[in-house]
Amino acid sequence: MEELDAFRSQLDELDAELVALVARRLQICDQVAALKRRNGIPMMQPGRVEQVKWRAIARGAELGLSEPFVEQLYALIIAEACRREDAIIGA
Repeated sequence: MEELDAFRSQLDELDAELVALVARRLQICDQVAALKRRNGIPMMQPGRVEQVKWRAIARGAELGLSEPFVEQLYALIIAEACRREDAIIGA
């Protein structure tokens, strides 16, 4: 049971780091949105979105993660970034 608790503790620590990294990423996206608003840059940059997604998929593959998993994960992250960007640019 101690071994299981040790694994769970490691997972809890990683989960906290993962959430913190996603929050940090979204904070940077907020800064990008504010910059776009100040400079009249359009919100949607489809080429950039695809570049980010495919780079993540490639890195995930190097680390043994399946393409569908990484694609779904980044679809969620990008959707949240776009939602926040829309709120900032549209404000």
